[in-house]
Amino acid sequence: MHGVWIEAGIAILAVQVLAAIAVLSAGKREAGLRDRLPYVVSVAVGVLLATAIVHLLPEALEQLGNRSSVWAVLAMTMLLLFCFERLFHQVIGVSPEPSPALIEQECEEIHHHAHGSSRPSTLLLGAITHSLVDGASIAAAFAVDKRLGWVTAIAVGLHEVPHRLGDFALLLHMEVERRRAAWLAILAGMSGMVGLLVAMLLGEAAPIGVAWLLPVSAGSFLYISLVDLLPELFEERRMKAVLWQVFWIVMGVLLGVALTRLPGA
Repeated sequence: MHGVWIEAGIAILAVQVLAAIAVLSAGKREAGLRDRLPYVVSVAVGVLLATAIVHLLPEALEQLGNRSSVWAVLAMTMLLLFCFERLFHQVIGVSPEPSPALIEQECEEIHHHAHGSSRPSTLLLGAITHSLVDGASIAAAFAVDKRLGWVTAIAVGLHEVPHRLGDFALLLHMEVERRRAAWLAILAGMSGMVGLLVAMLLGEAAPIGVAWLLPVSAGSFLYISLVDLLPELFEERRMKAVLWQVFWIVMGVLLGVALTRLPGA
């Protein structure tokens, strides 16, 4: 079992390294990131949906049985995430999941804003919580099946990049110095390792307990894809760009379905 946790830890670190590279590159390759971000979000939507519906939820039902408590956990996860984000939004006064337009605006016009009521500490608490759940999701998936673990890690990685860039943009929006904002956004993501520790402790204490993280993960992925990411794509009005979004969502779904169907996987 220890080898599984080590592999899960490697996957979580790889996700955070990818997100860190995106944040540190934001200033140097800002135009390129801004142009590609909507398509990264589109792929993330597809992969998250496929991972939740095709992989995590069926595995949860197989491990725990098709009982009402599994569906209740999934629904409660989505409801709790909604409540958390609504309260989060009220406290800091800005959206916790900014659009690519906000990322562009904040990177270019930071010195023109003054938001004394916004709280970087509250934003970071939200980012830490988000990454902790992601880390626990990856670890729980690895505990069930290594293939499912890597599929989950890929799904997390694809949505972690826009999320981490969003945290970076909001910290700039709150007038945090650029270098400090970048490192705060990166370090907040390292709470994914705490999620790994939670899954490990739960797995050692009661192995079946890890399986209950699967409906939590599925609910989290459904919420992130349908509530956080998908609405951002509605800001696009150009037909060509919309068609590309649809194309990449479909590609994301196919990628998510295909990952555990590969020969030898």
